[in-house]
Amino acid sequence: MSTNGEAPQGEEAVPTVRLASVLGAHDVAAADPSEDYHEASRMYPEIVDPLVLGAARLERSRTMRVSATRSVKRHGHLPFLPLPASTLGDATLSTALERRRSIRAFGDRALRMEELATVLHAAYGVTSSIDGTPQALRTVPSGGALYPLELYVACRRVDGLEHALHHYDPLRHGLELLRPLDPLAPLDDLSPYHELLASSAAFVAVTAMFWRSRFKYGARAYRFTLLEAGHVAQNLLLAVAALGLATVPLGGFFDRRVDAFLDVDGLYEASLYLLPIGRPA
Repeated sequence: MSTNGEAPQGEEAVPTVRLASVLGAHDVAAADPSEDYHEASRMYPEIVDPLVLGAARLERSRTMRVSATRSVKRHGHLPFLPLPASTLGDATLSTALERRRSIRAFGDRALRMEELATVLHAAYGVTSSIDGTPQALRTVPSGGALYPLELYVACRRVDGLEHALHHYDPLRHGLELLRPLDPLAPLDDLSPYHELLASSAAFVAVTAMFWRSRFKYGARAYRFTLLEAGHVAQNLLLAVAALGLATVPLGGFFDRRVDAFLDVDGLYEASLYLLPIGRPA
């Protein structure tokens, strides 16, 4: 249907409905947490949040500024596996955009380690640095270059990697082995769409360490963090498409159960996104 309400030639004209009345927007209770949060995180030119002290402290402290450039969790006592260099081959952005589709059926063949390395680097890897500083720059924009996200990979069928949960370290471009996974253990407690996880060769979990941004940006940081997760997911989706692999972004999952699976507390670090990856069926 065209924007002026007229149907294309040969098609029946269907009137546009008022979504607010159909979807129940008029029936929302007066105390709506979503609206409350959106209002609390607004910016106004004449108002400064008195609780946001991090920016001034960051400016005064060289130690804090250097620490802020090391935005990654580290598990120094765990085995670390450097990943091969990222390579997207001859793929073009135009091709990746045209191929990008949500695919929900995965084949049985394993991923190559080079493919997983490329996908992870495209999602959140280091691409450059600021001269004269320790600040690394990554594949996505980040408010204040604070990079509040972490990426975990549950490997199920990846050549050269055991069936295990790993944590991606973008500054070293490698995987920390967190713990082995039972190959027979079901995943139906993590999501209503558990078959997507169970049939994938691997799935990436994106979490947020909110205070990496909140100390500087206050409530607004929550918006920044969610936006950044979207940047990461889109990079991953395009890299998967460029490599001829399959994926589907999964926002429907049981938060507390995924937090427990990743061994994060759900408060200072919480799950935001799941992205199962495999070969097309």
